[in-house]
Amino acid sequence: MKLRSHGVTLGWMLYDERYTPYVRETGLLPFIQLVRRSTPPNNAAALTALIDHWRPETHTFHLRTGEMTVTLQDIAMITGLPIDGNPLCMNTDSDGWRAQMHALIGMVPPEPREPEAEDKKKERVAAGAPFTWITSHFSTCPEDANEDTVKTYARVYMWYVISRTMFADGTGKNAPWMWLKALTVFDSKWSWGSATLAYLYRQVVGLFCDQLISSLAMQACCQVNIVFLSYAAGQCVLQDHR
Repeated sequence: MKLRSHGVTLGWMLYDERYTPYVRETGLLPFIQLVRRSTPPNNAAALTALIDHWRPETHTFHLRTGEMTVTLQDIAMITGLPIDGNPLCMNTDSDGWRAQMHALIGMVPPEPREPEAEDKKKERVAAGAPFTWITSHFSTCPEDANEDTVKTYARVYMWYVISRTMFADGTGKNAPWMWLKALTVFDSKWSWGSATLAYLYRQVVGLFCDQLISSLAMQACCQVNIVFLSYAAGQCVLQDHR
């Protein structure tokens, strides 16, 4: 199995204390404070050993000490994400996403270039913004920014963080539009912990589907949520060898 990790460094996005009231309103403040300091290292050996113990039939890890799995309580205690509140459900239709993004943050990434050759298709771009584009435009909030500008920078900062940690994808290049859309209203009372756990399970279960399909090519490749499984890997493998 080959693990893909794109890293979750936030060095290019500087946290500004003026963001705090808005981050607190979303319920993400404990998590943001956690990942600002550091994130678990990518221990490939421990992660591989942990995944080898996963059984998709029961959605649990089978260890010598018994079965275990990541629960909502684990998410709440490890990450500080809220597990109470509204389910993170919304319309993910990307039609008109550029206009909506412009209304939220005041700008959008450039349109993909038209192909030079007539026989080439236009480059397909996912609904969202490249991380490089985000950091080049929103890395530091201006000192003389008014309240609306600070609010916009806070929204983009949270979008960047959750796209690189809680909901990391297989490309590591793009922040999906739907996570910015989830931050349209700060006090939506989303259950971020529940959404994160569901996404984590989806990634782990998807791993086995990927392995089954790619085994024909003799290469299994996966993307797992490094932020949470890295911690769990160290704890579980340690217990399994006691």
